[in-house]
Amino acid sequence: MKFPAVKGLLLFVGSFAWTALAQEKKADEKAQVTLPTAQEAVPEFSSRKMTLAECVALALQQNTEIRQAKDEVRRKEGISVEVRSALLPKVFATGNFEYQSKRLNGLLVNGGGLGGIVADDELNWNAGVRVSQLLFDGGAALSRTRAARISESQSMLLLQDTIDRVILDVRRVVYTVLLNRSLIDVQTEAVNLRQQQLTTQQKKFKAGSVTKFNVLTADVELANTLPQLIRAQNTKRVAEVQLARILALDYPVDVSDRWIPPVQVEGDLPYQPISTDLPSSLENAVRNRNDLRAVKKEIEVQRKLFDAAKEDAFVPKIVGSGGYDVIQNPGSSSLGTTLQGPVAAINGTWTLFDGLQSTGRFEQLKAQISKAQVAYEEKQRTVESDVREAVVKIEEAQQLVVSQQKNVEQARESLRLAEARFNVGAGIQLDIINAQSNLTQARFLELQGRYDYNVALALLERATATPFGPKNPPSLPTTVSAPPPAKVNMQASTSVGLQPGQ
Repeated sequence: MKFPAVKGLLLFVGSFAWTALAQEKKADEKAQVTLPTAQEAVPEFSSRKMTLAECVALALQQNTEIRQAKDEVRRKEGISVEVRSALLPKVFATGNFEYQSKRLNGLLVNGGGLGGIVADDELNWNAGVRVSQLLFDGGAALSRTRAARISESQSMLLLQDTIDRVILDVRRVVYTVLLNRSLIDVQTEAVNLRQQQLTTQQKKFKAGSVTKFNVLTADVELANTLPQLIRAQNTKRVAEVQLARILALDYPVDVSDRWIPPVQVEGDLPYQPISTDLPSSLENAVRNRNDLRAVKKEIEVQRKLFDAAKEDAFVPKIVGSGGYDVIQNPGSSSLGTTLQGPVAAINGTWTLFDGLQSTGRFEQLKAQISKAQVAYEEKQRTVESDVREAVVKIEEAQQLVVSQQKNVEQARESLRLAEARFNVGAGIQLDIINAQSNLTQARFLELQGRYDYNVALALLERATATPFGPKNPPSLPTTVSAPPPAKVNMQASTSVGLQPGQ
């Protein structure tokens, strides 16, 4: 074996492989997708400012749960059409064509022996139209059709209940964003007060008018205030993430700050006291709650299916059919020679014994009916519990807001007096610290009361099936540069009373 030849062959193979790898690398470089810059990657929707009403309107358009519920309504409509088809006539065409070569025909006996006489090719065809109609089944198909229609209306109720629940989630999350945005302002002001107090104590310590203890105390108070600010910022961020999920919006991918929310909520926590009527609210909830009515529909569906099962088991089924047939004349070898005429038939079946299949089916349906009835009773208790809980929370929040509104003013005055006394040497540092803490706590409780009140009001509207927000939600803004729309008051009414049945 010649080594120079082998060496040349290896060099040739290596250079070919290197060239192929280089070409593949260039192809990969060409195939790579260049991501846009951070400014280009931020979608227009990321800097969109929206009010609560606009968030509700967007959720009605894009929320995935609502879209799935709409698809379920379409599916139930298709099932209803399919089941109803059993009551309508069926029209279908039939046809057949047969060809058999003469080589496959049987041999004929000729002159006492097997001869080689072969018949002609055989051609046979027929065509016809049939109409089939269910004549009698004891009403089983009609019961199934009614069950399908009830199930279709049930899906509509569940869709409306999904809409109500999503709107409640939007309102709750938006109120959380607004609450923590206000808390950020409160805690920022508290931090600034603590920082001013620390700076003052440091200056006085350098001047020799206070001890090191005052400086350390102010420093500790500042450090104790910072976690509250951090917690409010993070809670607001989490609420914005939840809002984006409910609105089916995505955060920008390639940006320096990945926490830029797709929606920036506008507005403040409103407070408009209402008078609640517990008996009217309970009656309104029992009559109009969509999820409760959907559970009641399930009882009707199961009863109709039970009726259909009994009729299938004990009633004969009769089906009639008729049509018109055209066939080739078997006595003629011409394809165009035909015989034609109408045909009709009536078929009936009656199950005398099915091996206890119907008995097992009856037990299942009875259990389903009982299960639906128990579920309705439990749902009714849940609805009543939701109403009572919402009313209690509204009353509690109203009392909290009223008490803390006056307390905030008193705390501000107390802080002013404490600072004035300390500046003239008539007070101590602890008085200022306590006054600052009392003011922060009073503002926190007042904001928390507003949040609890609005959430409780949303829960009461959800529990009693009263309208959510404005009757006509505002249109969504199309551009970022457009001026923000006027604030819309999301409080539906000033009283909760009986509503007409839906």
